[in-house]
Amino acid sequence: MRATLKHPISLSSDQQILVGWILLAVFAVWQFNGIYLSAMGQGSALFFWMLDGVQWIVLPVALIALLAHKGALYPEHYGLASPGKNLWPLALQGLLIFVIAGLVFIVVRNLSWRVLGPSPGNFQLAQFFLQGVAGTALQIYAAVSAGLVESIFFIGLPWLWYANARSKPSKLHFMLIASAIFALAHWEHGRHIMIAAFCLHLVLCKWFFQWNTLWPVVLGHTLIGLALMV
Repeated sequence: MRATLKHPISLSSDQQILVGWILLAVFAVWQFNGIYLSAMGQGSALFFWMLDGVQWIVLPVALIALLAHKGALYPEHYGLASPGKNLWPLALQGLLIFVIAGLVFIVVRNLSWRVLGPSPGNFQLAQFFLQGVAGTALQIYAAVSAGLVESIFFIGLPWLWYANARSKPSKLHFMLIASAIFALAHWEHGRHIMIAAFCLHLVLCKWFFQWNTLWPVVLGHTLIGLALMV
């Protein structure tokens, strides 16, 4: 039987361990980034973005290469198979996710702020954006990198690992656990963003299982990021 995201490929014990260690590394980095990014960015916005690039480009690329080289695991195994030549369905799916998940995020964020009170967080990404064309380029970079990297390391790869770790994997349990981890990774932005991120991730996971591909999730997540930065 051909492997799909409903029935992921069976991982060997070595592959399972490799994916597990990679996910632990990513989760650890995302837990601490609110400390070191804000601290390092106090002196120079340029230094902040250089450090940000290490986290959002260098590290993910290195880990994806490690998966391919050591584990023979490629993007199609965790949700990023070639979408084919007809991209219109993907575009429409991405727009649907943008509208629904984006509304969920905004409503929950604003409601939690009103109910629980202000929670400004450790730092806000907007304070490091530059003016003009450079600022626009940084916004696009931040949205695209978040949409792609978080989809891979907080949905695609975790589902591949979880589905192999359990004899009867539960999509609901996975969605709740993965969304809680995703929310914790945003602690530095305040509790209202954590709560909104949890709900957003639930929606993204639901659409991931609905369409068995990460591409619409990546597109929708990216568009949400762009809209929130405007």
